Formats: sequence, C-alpha cells, structure tokens
Amino acid sequence: MRIALIGYGKMGHEIEAAALEQGETIAGTFDIGNPVDVASLANVDVCIEFSTPQTVLQNVRTAVEAKRDIVVGTTGWYEQLPEIRPLVKDSGLLYSPNFSIGVNMAFRLVAAAAEMMNNATAYDAWIHEWHHRQKADSPSGTALKLAEILLAKIDRKKRIETARVDGKIDPSALHVSSTRVGTVPGTHIVGFESDADSIEIKHVAKTRRGFALGAIRAAQWLKGRKGVYTMDDVQL
Repeated sequence: MRIALIGYGKMGHEIEAAALEQGETIAGTFDIGNPVDVASLANVDVCIEFSTPQTVLQNVRTAVEAKRDIVVGTTGWYEQLPEIRPLVKDSGLLYSPNFSIGVNMAFRLVAAAAEMMNNATAYDAWIHEWHHRQKADSPSGTALKLAEILLAKIDRKKRIETARVDGKIDPSALHVSSTRVGTVPGTHIVGFESDADSIEIKHVAKTRRGFALGAIRAAQWLKGRKGVYTMDDVQL
C-alpha cells in the first residue's frame, strides 16, 4: 500500500515505523503546517488519519473527495458521521476510537460478559480509565466505547455518567471515571461488582505499537471495500 499519514505526531511516527517494517510505502506525511489536499493524494492508496478534533472533519472530506480510502483514529467528530456517511460512495472509511488489536478483543470480551450480566442483577457495572496527563480528552474515546457496549447489553443501565458524583448515584447510571497523571500508559478496566465478589476485565497499553499495527491492519482490510466501517467489522 501507498499510505498518506495525516497527522505526523507521535502516533504518525509509530505508524510510519510499523508500516515500513511490513514493506508498505509512506507516500506522504501531512500535519497542521502542511495540510492535505486532493491533489496531494493522487498517488496514494489509503490515508491513515490521527490528527485533532479541530482538523479531522476536513481531512476526512478531502480523502472522500479524492476517492481515497481513509482510516481515522481521531475522536471527537462522530456527531458529524450522519453528514459524512452519504458522501462515502467511491472509497472506504473506517473509524475507531482505538485501533489496538488487544483493545478490540477486549471490546468483544466485554460485550460477551455484559450479555451474561444482563440477567445477573446482583452485579453493578463500572468503568475506570487512566492515561498520561497530556491526553486531551477525558473520558477517553475507548472508555466511552466500552460504556456504549455495556448500555447496549445491560438493560438496567440507561445512561453514562462521566461527571463527578456527589452523594448517591442513580442505579440506572453507568459511572465512567478517569484519572490523568504522569506518564501512565493507557489503562481501561470494566468491572462488575456484587456483595459476594468482583469481576474485572483490564487492558493496559504498553506502547503505541499496538495501535499502529491495528491501524495498518484496518487499512489492509479496507482495500477494495466501499462505505463506512468500524473495527467491529475487521477480522482480528
């Protein structure tokens, strides 16, 4: 594949290294000082986009206009999906809050656990996540994705609560809490708590390499497909 990297920060550099190891070609790199345009994608097969919530929508529009596949790791733009989805006709768009293969396996494990917990009413569900202090969003897109999985599978949970809770919490609320500190790696825990015991599913990201390899896997899978997809569609 000839890959255009849109967003050339730490994640972009990690994807570049992993792609070159796999024999792929980096056809161009773009960032705020060198924004992507349609002409610059003429000799590109796929774009991998890890930029900012302020620039992602324009980057997606540019790739769609150029009829190039695009894998999007930036979050904070999903409310615009309804206006983007009808435009993706001659190429593929694959987005995810987290491209780590391990995290996406964890998503599927949590979905299976939540199905069992739907009838196990003695258990209450919760989510907590840790990230380094430079992370821009809180809670993370991954935590919110986990929360959406639980809400879809556990009938007694009706809404996500991400704000500080003073006093008792509504039993129908799913509490998602966050910690930002130091250089701690991305860590997500989904817990199920009863009077008798506790069950936890935990994922810890050791390096960015797992995210990079997952993004490349997504780009490879997207080749030849048209329309909008997520990592839920990708064979792991």
